[in-house]
Amino acid sequence: MVVASLSAKKGHQAVQLTYDGEGLRIEGDVTAAKRPKAPRTCFCIPLPPPKVSNPLLLPIQNINLLNVEYGSTNMLRISALIPDKPAEDESPVTLYNLVYSIDPQDAEKATKFSSDIMSQVYKDVQQGKRLKVLINPFGGQGKAKHIFETQVKPVFEAAKCAMDVQFTERQGHGIDIAKEIDINAFDSIVTVSGDGVIHEVINGFLQRPDAREAIRKLPLGVIPGGTGNALSISMLGEKSGFDPQYTALQVIKGKPMAFDLCSVTYDDKRYFSFLSQNYGITAYADLATEHMRWMGDTRTIIGLLQQIFGGKSYSMEAAFDIVKSDKTSIAEDYPVEYDRSDQQTAIDDSRGGQVVDSIPPLSEPVPKGWTVVNDDICVFLTSKVPWLARGMLTHPYCMPNDGLIDLMLIKKGASIGDKLSVFDTVDKGTHVKSKIVDYYKVKAFRLTPVTKDPKQKNYVAIDGEHAPPKPFQVEVHRSLGAVLSLDGRYRSTTI
Repeated sequence: MVVASLSAKKGHQAVQLTYDGEGLRIEGDVTAAKRPKAPRTCFCIPLPPPKVSNPLLLPIQNINLLNVEYGSTNMLRISALIPDKPAEDESPVTLYNLVYSIDPQDAEKATKFSSDIMSQVYKDVQQGKRLKVLINPFGGQGKAKHIFETQVKPVFEAAKCAMDVQFTERQGHGIDIAKEIDINAFDSIVTVSGDGVIHEVINGFLQRPDAREAIRKLPLGVIPGGTGNALSISMLGEKSGFDPQYTALQVIKGKPMAFDLCSVTYDDKRYFSFLSQNYGITAYADLATEHMRWMGDTRTIIGLLQQIFGGKSYSMEAAFDIVKSDKTSIAEDYPVEYDRSDQQTAIDDSRGGQVVDSIPPLSEPVPKGWTVVNDDICVFLTSKVPWLARGMLTHPYCMPNDGLIDLMLIKKGASIGDKLSVFDTVDKGTHVKSKIVDYYKVKAFRLTPVTKDPKQKNYVAIDGEHAPPKPFQVEVHRSLGAVLSLDGRYRSTTI
């Protein structure tokens, strides 16, 4: 159904614009398609550039339209992020800034045309968001600044977003910024980094006297600028979650999605986690390979292989408040729980102040009914996100806001072949079906790393960062945080 149409020109070329309420179709602009950047050669003989389909012949969907504006110079300007391959899932997107001349006699019609489109494009989303942008120039492979300047900033500018850009200068700087930021001055705090700065921002918010209000009022916007980017790929997938321009689109068009956060308590401190708590060979693979960060995701694979072939195991004393322990029922419940997960996108503003734990302190016994496990394990890995990195769908049944932590446990005694099989299938999430993998959903847990061999160093990782290898406990706080999301839930991981 045609809602509005407008005749325009590109030079002497006639162009027809048609909008049907869901997308904008542009016909006649044969110069719009992006040309390949680099010429191809075969044995030093130049080849003609590959054929590039003109994406403007297809409707540009509302979600991809950033701005349509008619100005006093009789020019209509259209900015959009258009998929390079619209028929493919997780296609890369390209920013188009198109300009067309309008006959002065059609000025009133052009004004209404652009206004009608913009009212639909931002129907349920705030236009021109005010963004506090934090860039970590040191994280990952040090590419965050370049990513922002070349790929993200142009998209934000095209969408008429206001930006206050700040570079983090040291570890913990994100905590200080979040503690001091005026939550009424911005609509989102955007991190261009890995997961480390996200962790800092969350903890900065939750150290404020108005912790609950601050973390809800200023939702996170996530742009991948590190090596892991677990939260980003868990929301958008392993391709789009690493696409700076598509994640910028999520910031622009996304709505606040409630997601769980976990309090982590030691005897001398308490802070918050949004990703994972990790002990055993996977913690070793994450932390003992930091000197190989230049290798990207490959470093953790090398660390895992070292541990598996070395037959390593780790001792622990642990207790869990288990809600679900049957892998089969967890798998069967997943589709229903997934369909229901986007119902928790609304942020509850009814409670303010700081966050208080409900479980007993470390100095007291665990509550009756908790499951106690004292054993040697290979893997103890809890998570609030399905993907911990590309190719690591470790917790395929994770939900953003179910109030539960997913726990994967592999005890000592599994053969090298079985362990290799688990990590060979973790990219698809099917490793959880292995006989050596236990999978639980828990509300809280307490863990004490035990050192039996003084020559073996214990590692504990919280959100991918070093944590002390001494007793700690974790409790989930349901729907405490808020992050901008296009879908209002994590990407489906049905296996």
